Amino acid sequence: MFSEEKRQLVHILLLFLAFLLKYTSRGQAAVLLLVLLAMTLVVIPRIRLKNYFYRFAERKYSEGAVLYFLVLLILIVVFPLYIVAASWAILALGDGLATLIGKHFKAKELPWNGDKSYAGSLAFFIFGTIGATVLLKWMLPELSFNLALIAAAKTALVAALVESLPLKVNDNVSVAVTSAFVMYLLKIV
Repeated sequence: MFSEEKRQLVHILLLFLAFLLKYTSRGQAAVLLLVLLAMTLVVIPRIRLKNYFYRFAERKYSEGAVLYFLVLLILIVVFPLYIVAASWAILALGDGLATLIGKHFKAKELPWNGDKSYAGSLAFFIFGTIGATVLLKWMLPELSFNLALIAAAKTALVAALVESLPLKVNDNVSVAVTSAFVMYLLKIV
């Protein structure tokens, strides 16, 4: 029943909502994320589909899903929307594809974290960079492609390094928060 691939596919597909940030105010974006958070806590646990997306230990709700929407909601309140969009892209594509590729391609494990591999970390960096570049250009069309790519690559690299660490923090939190802070520190606008 449970499938990590299905979970990660949802993780990745949620990126399409980040494209809405260009057309919403901060308040509207916060309401959208509040609705998604409420659905994750109230609606999803009551339907049969939860068995396909919940890990075995998750009986009432998916901790990862709750943290995914909660951290994005907090980022909406704190950071400009272009930073949230780029961070969301790194979280969705970078983290989602790192898991899928890392689990499906045999590669050497990282020396500091045997649960992570070079293939997964490289996938995180590549797809996080692509996603953040696309979202930065989407949100800030006046931004040069080179500046968007460089900012996205720097941000994805730091986020990939943080994600690879054996931390006791859910990576939906560590990846999103790290991405937002790095992008903020880069001051691209």
